Amino acid sequence: MNARLMIKQNVILRHSRRAAASLLVMLAMTGLAHAQANECNALGMSFQKRQATIEQIQSFNKKPPTADVACASFTRLVSQTNELIKSVEENGAWCHVPQEILPGLQSQVPQIAEGRKNSCAAAEQQRKAKTAPSASPFGGGDSVIGGAVKMPKGAL
Repeated sequence: MNARLMIKQNVILRHSRRAAASLLVMLAMTGLAHAQANECNALGMSFQKRQATIEQIQSFNKKPPTADVACASFTRLVSQTNELIKSVEENGAWCHVPQEILPGLQSQVPQIAEGRKNSCAAAEQQRKAKTAPSASPFGGGDSVIGGAVKMPKGAL
């Protein structure tokens, strides 16, 4: 009876160890799945934010922005694209991102950087023009002689 009881306890222990191991594996997998879902959701949000910025820049064709707005938009797009490239490199396979996405993003970087360079240069020129002193030696705003000419009062 003692031997039979020991065998029964060993069987129960083996089953409980297997159940515990299975439970641990399940918990680990759900943790990984949860982590995967978080990373993939973050990646999806990054794509959406970048797309919103691209749509804003494309709307500049309808209503031209100020140079400062264009500079800020292109700067944001450069930052979002670089972050997205990093995320796709790290989690692209994990999140089942198509392989064509990464080379496409990387090929857009020079074009976006050029747009940023041009718009920020224009913004800087506008700021300098606003703060530059008047070029007229007479200090006026008239382009001919430097200001409005006052006629003398009285008889001519």
